[in-house]
Amino acid sequence: MYSFSLPFRMKQSGPSAESICTSGALDMYGIVQMLAGQMRQNMVTVLDVAMPAPSLSVNQAQQSLLGSLQPLTPDVAEDVEDLHAVETMNIHGAVTSGSQRASIYEVKDAVQAAYDSSLTMPKFSHLSVATCPLPIPLPFPSIFGNMVGQHGELLETPISGSSSRGSLEVQSFPMVTRLRSSTAVLPFLESKLGNLRKFGIDRGALGAPLLQSWGFGKDEVEDMGETLSKLVVTLKPQYSSDSD
Repeated sequence: MYSFSLPFRMKQSGPSAESICTSGALDMYGIVQMLAGQMRQNMVTVLDVAMPAPSLSVNQAQQSLLGSLQPLTPDVAEDVEDLHAVETMNIHGAVTSGSQRASIYEVKDAVQAAYDSSLTMPKFSHLSVATCPLPIPLPFPSIFGNMVGQHGELLETPISGSSSRGSLEVQSFPMVTRLRSSTAVLPFLESKLGNLRKFGIDRGALGAPLLQSWGFGKDEVEDMGETLSKLVVTLKPQYSSDSD
């Protein structure tokens, strides 16, 4: 959440103003319009995360920046080519070779190089960058392996004598988050639609009494199903109710 909300916390600068610490400020309305206000009106996005983010050194950026992002949204399709995809990416605390903090311009150049070398590109993308890394609060679980350095950099050799590291050993780390409005979310939506019909809408559905106990009447559940169905149709024009 801290990384996802990064653009909202940036100071809005004038069109000619530049900052050496942040770039790409957005408000919540702007990001919603960017991701959901396009032609397809897709309200469901895929959340990808890289934690810690890889180094932006010249010999690594093109290979690992985009590849390091892993979806937190379940049941998403991989390697989907979507000519109408729209995405926003937030990067903060990125490092270069030697674990040096990358400048705003270095991050922008690395992201552009990664897109240029990628087989697929979004129709539109927005980048928000901050040089400040994500701080690790005290206390914090020892979730980092022995290949993560003090400032979240990925080491070439493991640290001996420790299999896991916490906030005493890792003080901060670089992070990348990305929101994608893409057809990659179709399997997720189709799964939710199928489960809602099977357990909440169809005659004799086992979950109908439970939904009613939660305050969802039959009409409301059917409205939810219709909304999900429209989302699927929006992303997959060849979809039809006969194919369920």
